[in-house]
Amino acid sequence: MKILSLPPKGYSMSDYIRVIPRDFFNEAKLLKCLGKLSLGILDNTNSISNHVDEIFDGESFVIRQTEDGDIYVLNYTLFSKHDESDIELFSPINSRKNYPLYFITCDEERYYVFDDDGNFSLEFLEYIRNI
Repeated sequence: MKILSLPPKGYSMSDYIRVIPRDFFNEAKLLKCLGKLSLGILDNTNSISNHVDEIFDGESFVIRQTEDGDIYVLNYTLFSKHDESDIELFSPINSRKNYPLYFITCDEERYYVFDDDGNFSLEFLEYIRNI
C-alpha cells in the first residue's frame, strides 16, 4: 500500500488557488463523495470491502488540482486489496452532478463512482470486482 506523494500517473500538478465561494462548493462535493464512499465501504452492502480499502493519512484533507482543473485529495487513497493498486479518484470543478466523483481505469477511461441517486454506479462495482 502506498500513499500518494506525487501527482497521480499521467497528471501534473498546478497551483491550487481557491476562488471563494465557488471552490468551497467544489471541495464540499468532493468531500461529500469521499464520505459516502467511506460509508459504503463500512456498510458493505455491495461487498465492496472485500475488494477495496481506504487509507486517510493526516488530520485534515490535502486537496490538490490537476492541470485539467479536476480536484482530488492527496492524502486519501482507495486501493485494491487484490493487487494493491491505487484507484485514483477525482471530482470535476463546477459539476452540476450531486455526486461528481469519478475514477480512471488503467485504459484511461473515466467512470463515475456514484449514479445520480448516490448509489454506487454499475461501472464502479464491476470495476472493483474485476481488479
